[in-house]
Amino acid sequence: MNEAEYFKRVNQIFRPESLQKKTAVVVGTGSGGARVASDLGRLGVGLTLLDRPGELLEEHNIVRHMLGYDSLGKPKTAELARHIHNYNPNTPVECVDLDVTTSQPDFHRLVESVRPDLILACTDNQPSKHAINQAAVHLGIPVVGAGVYDGGIAGEVYITRPGAACYGCIAAELQLKDTAPKKHLNIDYNNIDLDEIRSTAALNGDISQIALIHTRVALNILLAGEVDLLGLPPEVNLIVFANRRVPGHFERPLHGEFFHIKSHPDCLACGSPIHNMNAEAESILASLPV
Repeated sequence: MNEAEYFKRVNQIFRPESLQKKTAVVVGTGSGGARVASDLGRLGVGLTLLDRPGELLEEHNIVRHMLGYDSLGKPKTAELARHIHNYNPNTPVECVDLDVTTSQPDFHRLVESVRPDLILACTDNQPSKHAINQAAVHLGIPVVGAGVYDGGIAGEVYITRPGAACYGCIAAELQLKDTAPKKHLNIDYNNIDLDEIRSTAALNGDISQIALIHTRVALNILLAGEVDLLGLPPEVNLIVFANRRVPGHFERPLHGEFFHIKSHPDCLACGSPIHNMNAEAESILASLPV
């Protein structure tokens, strides 16, 4: 591989060696996580790919996944590593079979040993996001996570940093009002027999849109101090992006809203004092169809 030639089209944006020194743990290699991992991996970020033991690519995954029929029935993590190495064979990639929810102490030890610059939360349920959050808060590691809303109408990308609001604070704010439509975060996308699976429908383009924002935010954190790829105010820790117009919820298509959620006073994870949202943010979040 000729790295000078490989990076020719991007080295005026950032120094390739900057990202080659960075590492990230990617938790979840589904349709969203695979895209984030692929984009970071081709730029040289060292990756640890985590997914649950026995997580194989199934046929119903393929319509929305980076991987295709040549990976059918094979482990997602290993096949994603192969996919990344097809673009950048020099990227270090480690694959780990681990359920972060049922094996939380093992996840904590893994993150402690790897000491990544960033954790990417790409899972589809609340318990795993909170398990990731616990380790990140304790070890002082930033997290960028994302989720796609029912029907692919929109999605969210959240950012947690040491000393600031953690995922527990953000989740509490999102669920603050009992009248707000609830998020279906406990759905197992890989169990096609679940009746609930109908509520998780989303097009490949819907997922890709949110994954691209997820990736850009991750790159911005990894390149902090060298280049700003976003221009977001540093206090922004939640982005809600509407893929399309939904009257009563999202009046503008292809539009992002940006929020600063402060630490929740009763958060058991970060225990930080005092939080408050402005009235506009509270009103928008209260109406989200998720």
